[in-house]
Amino acid sequence: MENPYFSLHQEFRKAGAEVLLSSGQACVAFGIATFSKDGDWIVRENARSCAAVLAVLGTHDAMYRLGVPLHPDWLCRGLTSHFEFALPNGFRMRTDFCSRPPRVPDVEHLWSCAVRADTVEVVDVESLIKLKQTRRLRDYAMIGALAEAAGLDGNVPDLALRYLQDYPGLEQAVRRWPAAAAACEREAVRLLLASAPRAAVVAALAVEQDGRMQEDEARLAAVQAQFGDYARQFAKLRAGWRQAGTPLAEQHRQLKRDAQALRRVPT
Repeated sequence: MENPYFSLHQEFRKAGAEVLLSSGQACVAFGIATFSKDGDWIVRENARSCAAVLAVLGTHDAMYRLGVPLHPDWLCRGLTSHFEFALPNGFRMRTDFCSRPPRVPDVEHLWSCAVRADTVEVVDVESLIKLKQTRRLRDYAMIGALAEAAGLDGNVPDLALRYLQDYPGLEQAVRRWPAAAAACEREAVRLLLASAPRAAVVAALAVEQDGRMQEDEARLAAVQAQFGDYARQFAKLRAGWRQAGTPLAEQHRQLKRDAQALRRVPT
């Protein structure tokens, strides 16, 4: 069966939107995952791309989920727009859009490094790895798989040494590239170079993962703390949209009106 998110991506591009698939669907495109239930995109921070995405979503009778309006005025603050709709076969599509993804501060570099994988345009492997450094433990398995495929198997020492998540793979990378390993500041790599016990290396990897997870948890908590009454107001808006069958264009107009408080949210 054709990936419905890949098909939607092609609709966006055909409508004139500059978008890149990221997160789980990018892992699918790279062959690291077989399925992801959601679709995440990086969208160019301009009115043209946002309008094109909204136009496509409107043809699918999409509805906003809790988030900000898909507009540069809000995306420029590092915030995200969320939507959902159902395909004719009943499959629920959930789509998320941002223009300044977390942990990837150089957005122009991200766009210049974008690649085509399978049939879609996606973020590059290293940017994808950084995007997957979330609070979810399962994302680190994806990071390890990406580092193995692009770093260890792809013969790219830096990717392998910086991002492999398991002892066997990292130990192999250190043996293969000792000079590059000596220049690496990662604690687990330093321990391997010092012939430390396996348990010490595994513990260092776990501490590193937990630190990344705490950083992402703190980032999300800071953003959520700013939503306040907006979340409750959004719930009322959404209930009204459902009852009235409000088209997406009108949802967008109302959400832009009521999201003014979010201009205080820090990036």
